[in-house]
Amino acid sequence: MKSLAALIAAIALAWVTAQLIDANVDPTLTETRRPLPVAVVHFEISDQYQRRSSYVGTVKAGRDSQLAFEVGGTLLSVPAREGMEIAAGSTIATLDTERRLAQLREAEAELQRIQADLELAKLKRSRFEDLLNRGLTSQQEFDAARLGEQALAQARMSSRARRDSAALDVEKSTLRAPYSGIVAQRYVQEGTVVAPGTPVLRFLEQSGFEAHVGVPASVGNRLTAGKSYGIRLGDQRFQAVLRGVRTDVDPTTLTVGAVFLLPEAASPMVGETVLLELEESVAERGGWLPLSALTAGNRGLWDVLVVKAGPSETIAIRESVEILHASNERVYVRGTLPDQALVIAGGLQRLSPGSLIDPTGI
Repeated sequence: MKSLAALIAAIALAWVTAQLIDANVDPTLTETRRPLPVAVVHFEISDQYQRRSSYVGTVKAGRDSQLAFEVGGTLLSVPAREGMEIAAGSTIATLDTERRLAQLREAEAELQRIQADLELAKLKRSRFEDLLNRGLTSQQEFDAARLGEQALAQARMSSRARRDSAALDVEKSTLRAPYSGIVAQRYVQEGTVVAPGTPVLRFLEQSGFEAHVGVPASVGNRLTAGKSYGIRLGDQRFQAVLRGVRTDVDPTTLTVGAVFLLPEAASPMVGETVLLELEESVAERGGWLPLSALTAGNRGLWDVLVVKAGPSETIAIRESVEILHASNERVYVRGTLPDQALVIAGGLQRLSPGSLIDPTGI
């Protein structure tokens, strides 16, 4: 009996203890879910978007010449050096002229001899004309004197041409700067025998710089000569006037050349890279979203979370989009999003489809 009474007492004590514990412990779980506040943006569908495109080109001098002698000979001196600024008309290089000077003296002597013979022929023709008038000579002898004078007159013209040619060869033995510029490269040294047309040095004009940019033919057709366009040169940005667009397509790059006149303030260097920056309209149906609204999806697509309002709660649902263009922190997309959809702008790492949300920023 004592054992039974002790067992009943122990069970009663355990039940009382359990009731006391339940009465003093607060519940730690709640079945009520609280919506998360999220920022949203409106998705507006458009038929086109603007994008900034850049096309690479190079700076070229207004005049870039490979200077050469019109005559051949031994190079005597080249006072011009690479990097030297040369004024228009200044001597750049000279050839040895000893042989040409000798030819010039010979042509001068020949001309003087023919001139003397011509003077004698004029006197002879005048005497025969007087004798013919007095009937003391024949017509034949007079004609011979007259035609001899004419032949010497023609010989004098030919001799003058040879003299002038020899003098021109001497003059052409001095190479002068055709315009003011700078020596970019020197190809030959003193003592070299050069043929006519052999480049002696490369000469660049230091003004009138141009930017030659290759653009697709479709872009070139939209450019207007005389209009200014944005050019970037290093850290500089300025407006350059379009001089013209070539009508032939480069077989290597499949582009057409657009030539822009750079402003004097640009201070470019020949061969430097420039960028032509254009705003272009692209006919694609879609809309802009912040980059933070996207997460990686499947098969090259991207996922966004869209607000779906119900009668009693608002949740996030998933939609898929394709990126057509990216610009800084924005992307132009198309997909299953309806026009004026409310898209969650960020904080997607703490959300999932079906999450309760409290939209803000509407």
